[in-house]
Amino acid sequence: MSNNPVVLDKIRCIVVDDEALIRERFRYAFPLEEHGFEIIGEAEDGEEALELCRQLSPDIVITDVVMPGMNGLELTGQLKQLLPRIKVIILSSFQEFEFARKAVALGALGYLLKVTSGYQELLEILDQARSEIEADRERMLLSIEERKQLQDSQPLLRKQLILDIRSGMAHSPARLGAACDFVNWHRPGPVFTLGLVSIDRYSSLSQTFHSKDLALFKYVMMRMIEELAETSLPCNVFDWDEQSIGLWILLQDPGDAAQVSPLCESILHHARKYLPFTVSVRVSRAHRMEASPEGWPSAFGSAFGDLEELKAALFYEGHGSYHAYNAVHGTVQGKEPGTALVAAAASRHSMPELPDPAERLAGLSDPAGLQRLVHDDYIRPLVSAKPEPERLLHWMEELAGRWTAADSHSRSRFLAGIGGVETIHDAEEFLLSLFLWKQSASRLAFDQPVQRAEIQKALDYVARHYREPLSVADISDYTAISPNYFSHLFKAQTGINFSDYVTRYRIERSKQYLRETEMQVGEIAEQIGIPDYKYFARIFRRLVGKTPSQYREEEGGRSGRK
Repeated sequence: MSNNPVVLDKIRCIVVDDEALIRERFRYAFPLEEHGFEIIGEAEDGEEALELCRQLSPDIVITDVVMPGMNGLELTGQLKQLLPRIKVIILSSFQEFEFARKAVALGALGYLLKVTSGYQELLEILDQARSEIEADRERMLLSIEERKQLQDSQPLLRKQLILDIRSGMAHSPARLGAACDFVNWHRPGPVFTLGLVSIDRYSSLSQTFHSKDLALFKYVMMRMIEELAETSLPCNVFDWDEQSIGLWILLQDPGDAAQVSPLCESILHHARKYLPFTVSVRVSRAHRMEASPEGWPSAFGSAFGDLEELKAALFYEGHGSYHAYNAVHGTVQGKEPGTALVAAAASRHSMPELPDPAERLAGLSDPAGLQRLVHDDYIRPLVSAKPEPERLLHWMEELAGRWTAADSHSRSRFLAGIGGVETIHDAEEFLLSLFLWKQSASRLAFDQPVQRAEIQKALDYVARHYREPLSVADISDYTAISPNYFSHLFKAQTGINFSDYVTRYRIERSKQYLRETEMQVGEIAEQIGIPDYKYFARIFRRLVGKTPSQYREEEGGRSGRK
C-alpha cells in the first residue's frame, strides 16, 4: 500500500488501440480490479480517445502508437496540452520504439512492449502512475487547504443573501447594496441571469474522495470562476449545495446575455484541465431586477424555475455540457459542440411504452447481446421520447425493488445506486448492471455443479490458488483453452464471469476466517489474496452488505463466539 495520505480506492483507465484483441487483453486477461484499477472505456484511435477523456475524466490512458487518424504521439501531445493531469502509458512494438521514445519526451509516463510485456510489467508501471497521481493530488489538496484557511464565513452569508432576495426578505435597494458590499459582491444591475455549475458524477466522487477533499475542490472551483469572471462579466459566486455552485450574473441590458456563453464555456474548459472531474453548467433567461423590491422574489423564482427545467436537457445531453434557457424562443440551447436546440417542453414528456424486461431476458445469455438489448430496446426509446428524468428514475427504482425484493443486500445496493444516475448514460449502466444481476441471481451458489470437466478443473484450481494473483490468461493456460473461449464457457457454466467468481470465492473464504478465527481484518485480506485492505473492505461491503467488522460481530454472536 502507498504511504501517501491521498490513497485512491480506484484508478480509472482508458485503453486505446485499433486492435480489438489488444483491448480485450487488458479488460479480460489481467485482474486489474484486484489492485484497484478499473478499465472505464476503450477507443480505436486518438480522436475517439480524446473525446472519451473529456467525457469520462480518466486518470490513466494506455495507448498504442500507430493507429489510423490521430496516432499515439498526437494523442499524447493533445492530452499534455488539454488535460495535463492524465498519465499516458505507451504500447509499442519493437519497430515502433523510436515513436515510443518521442512519446515519452512529449510527457508519457513510460512504455510497454505489446508482445513481450506481461502482467507484472504492466502492474509495475500502473503502480508508478498511481503513485504520481496520488502525489499530484496531495500537492493540490495541500495548496487548496492553505488558501481555504484564509477564508471566512462569506459562502454561508452569500447563499443566505440569495435566499433572502428570493423569499422577499430584502426590503430595499439600499439595504441590498449594503449587504452585497458586506460580502464583497458586485451590486446588482438592471438585468441578471442565474446559473448553476454542478459537479458531474458527484455520488461516485463522494465514494472516492473524502468530503473534506470535495469541499476543497469546490472552493478552488469557486475561486477559478471568480477569476474568469473578472475579465468578462460581473458575477457573484455562491455555494448552493454540496454538488453545485451558484452564479448571479449581472447585466446592463438583456442583449448582454450573449456574453454569458463564453464565460460558461471557459468554466467547462478550466474544470476539465485542472480538476479531477467535469462540470455541467445551466443558465437561466435574462430577468429584470425591478426598482421595487416587491418584484424581486418573482424574478428570482422564475430564474430558478428556468434552471429546474434545464435538468432534463442536462440528463439527456450528458456531462460536461452547457445549457442556456433562451427567453426569446422558449427553448433550451445546448452549447456543447455539436448539440442542437432542444425544446424546453422535453422535460414534460411521459414515459414511452417499454418491453417487459423479464420477458426480454428469457433465454438470453450472451453479455454482448444483453448490452445491445439494453441499448436498443430501452435507451434508444428513452432518448427519443425524453421523459422527465424523475419518471424514468421512478420506473428504474420500481423495477429494481421488484426484482430484488427477496435479496435485501442487493436491494439496498441497487436502490442506493439510483442516486448516482445523473444522465441517460448512467441510466444505461445501471440497467445493464441490474439486468446482469437478474440474469445470474439464481446461479451464484459456489457449490453449483458444472457439466464441463475443464470448468470443474478451473474451479478446483481457484480453490487451491485463490491466495495468488489469478487471471483468465493463467487459468486458460492451465486448462488448455483459449482465453476468449474459456471466458465464454465459464460464464455459460457458472452464470458469472471468471473475475467475479474469484472475487466472490475470496469473500466467502474471508467470511469463514471472520467467523472461525481471531485474525485481524488486514491479515485476512492478505490471506485470501487481496492485500489492499481498503479495497478488500469496500468489496466485502458491496457483496455482503456490511463491513467485515460488523459481519464478525454479528456472526460471532450467533455462533456464541466473540
